[in-house]
Amino acid sequence: MLNRAKSVVGMAVATSVVIGFCGLATFAATVVVSDEPSVVANAASREAIRQDTTWTSENIQKNPYLFLQDQIVSCDKLRAKIEAQNITLIRMEKQATRMVEEAESTQARYEKFLKDAKAAYKAAKGKWPITVNGYDLDEEEFNDKVADAMERIELATKEKKDNSAIAKKVAIRKGVLKAKKRELVSLRMKLVQQAEQVKMNAALAELGSLKDVLGTIKDMMLEIDEDPTKLSVEDLTAEDPNTQRNKKVKAFLQD
Repeated sequence: MLNRAKSVVGMAVATSVVIGFCGLATFAATVVVSDEPSVVANAASREAIRQDTTWTSENIQKNPYLFLQDQIVSCDKLRAKIEAQNITLIRMEKQATRMVEEAESTQARYEKFLKDAKAAYKAAKGKWPITVNGYDLDEEEFNDKVADAMERIELATKEKKDNSAIAKKVAIRKGVLKAKKRELVSLRMKLVQQAEQVKMNAALAELGSLKDVLGTIKDMMLEIDEDPTKLSVEDLTAEDPNTQRNKKVKAFLQD
């Protein structure tokens, strides 16, 4: 019985040693597999994500037609954004114009009142009440009405100035968007032509030949995503987009 117990214990010990050895071997194997520095593994993971989510040079070379189609879709989305902003700007322009007209009307109305009040005051030669536009006013009422009219003119003047500035800013921005939209049509045409060449099994041109087109589209996307009323230095100094076109038409007609 004792020998049998010893035998069982011996087998258990042996089994434990074998399992322990196997576990150690497995641990050693694991250590060997994961012996790569984490910074390298992280970089490899990021590169895999980049290749999977962006149009890298490798992806473009493998799928040139799909890449170009994707850029054409980006142009269409950008055009939709431009059109949406233009609608917003038209609404703002109409509102600003209306506010300017209302301010001008208010200004003219109270300037006339002040002119009539001053004439009536001089005609009264210090006698009260004074009749202005058919109403008899004592000194306190007269002074109150004149002061009120002057304040209203001041507010109307400011309102007119502020909304005139908005209208001017909106007009500039509309001109910029018009030029961008025209440029976008040209960029899209280049992409479509390039896609047709690729579709017909023509060799894809060097990526450098598309750099300007792709860079312009990217810059335009960033610009259009900004506040539509925010003007850059380029916007403020930009020439009217129709100026050069009109010059060419005029030169053509006079030739």
